[in-house]
Amino acid sequence: MEIGKHTKFMIGFIKDFINEEIDSYFFDRDYRAYVIEHFLYMEKENPELAERFVNTIDYVYEYYVDRGLPEEEFRVKMSKAFDQWLGKGFSFSS
Repeated sequence: MEIGKHTKFMIGFIKDFINEEIDSYFFDRDYRAYVIEHFLYMEKENPELAERFVNTIDYVYEYYVDRGLPEEEFRVKMSKAFDQWLGKGFSFSS
């Protein structure tokens, strides 16, 4: 699977949240700005992967914001969405 630099950036950002290197406050604060900054480039890098991002990661993010899920529940849901977005066997090193 081809991964461009903007997609790699978002992967690293989301993995940092999943791995508890970023708390939900900072993740929430930065998420929308990063999507605005990187998503159009993600679509050019790999349109299919960008579409899956919307249907997995972005869907879970919007669900979290709308319902105010506790941080741990949000992290678990985001981890599952990450696996769906990239595939469970995906490995990433920055």
